Amino acid sequence: MPRDNFEKHDRLIRLMRELALFQAQPRGLTSAQIAQKMGISQRQAQRDLVALESEYKVPFVKQGTRWTLIEGYFLPPVNFTVPEAMAMVVGARLMWRYADRANPFAQAAYEKLAAVLPGPMKEPVMEVADGLADKPEDGAWTKVFAALTTAWAERRKVRIRYTKEEGSTSERVVWPLFIEPTPAAHSLYLIAYDEKRHAPRNYRIDRISTVVVLDERFSPPLGSSLRKLLGHAWGIWTSDHPVKVVLRFTPRVAARVVATTWHESQEVRELPDGRVELRLLIAEPTEIRPWILGWGRECEVLAPADLAEWIASELEDALAVYRNPPSESGRVQLDARLRVDSLGRSATG
Repeated sequence: MPRDNFEKHDRLIRLMRELALFQAQPRGLTSAQIAQKMGISQRQAQRDLVALESEYKVPFVKQGTRWTLIEGYFLPPVNFTVPEAMAMVVGARLMWRYADRANPFAQAAYEKLAAVLPGPMKEPVMEVADGLADKPEDGAWTKVFAALTTAWAERRKVRIRYTKEEGSTSERVVWPLFIEPTPAAHSLYLIAYDEKRHAPRNYRIDRISTVVVLDERFSPPLGSSLRKLLGHAWGIWTSDHPVKVVLRFTPRVAARVVATTWHESQEVRELPDGRVELRLLIAEPTEIRPWILGWGRECEVLAPADLAEWIASELEDALAVYRNPPSESGRVQLDARLRVDSLGRSATG
């Protein structure tokens, strides 16, 4: 996407976000408040207000330094019941918890959502919008995300420059099929059909450095529904040959294992001694490793054998770290920290 198109797109996004702020704040805002919320200068905020009024015919009323919208200018497009509204709030909180960078599009969406939610729900959603704005900014990521979503919506092919984890970089033409979040990795992945490989592939968006939206359009390959692509995925990895994973959990955590739906494919079997077996059909067992390790001694891998061996090796390596005595300097630092912690506990009673 040419640079001037990016800049026009960024300006439009900023103006729409500012308009959403007014919708969420019926009492209006000053140019200083807009500048603070948007991270721009007050002079820029004043220019934006003039642009909204002159270019987009937004009916403002100015009272002193405060700008407000004429009552009734916005009509709520959707009415939520209280349980529906709470579902939106929970979704917003999850977005804030797992996002690792600023996302102006999500921020604008939650500002708009806050405007149409019942009164008690507005504040927590606006807190999420403000919290997203406080996360680290990444202008390159934002532009890549904007270009990919535009191409996805318009069914246009894109040329991307992608860097793999080991550092090799290449260009490829792909068809954007969807963008999927992975909470475990705090990342978004582009699910796309790779023309060269004639198959769907996943690309971590923060490893895409450039995107060129092409004029050529595409029709999604037959059978490429999102549910089919990710049906056996634990997170984002896909495979035509899913693997059966069998886990055994101790009685201490059995109730939680039984009560939770961990995966679409799961089968749970309660054993006579209080233990529980969980059977899963996973596209790529590598993705489930951190989750298994998180259970510690409460979980034993029964199958596949290579996954059991990997978990055992990882636990042995971790145990070796704790068994090896620290160096003399490390022991001195540790003793000092322990004394400080002890004093702190004594001081707080």
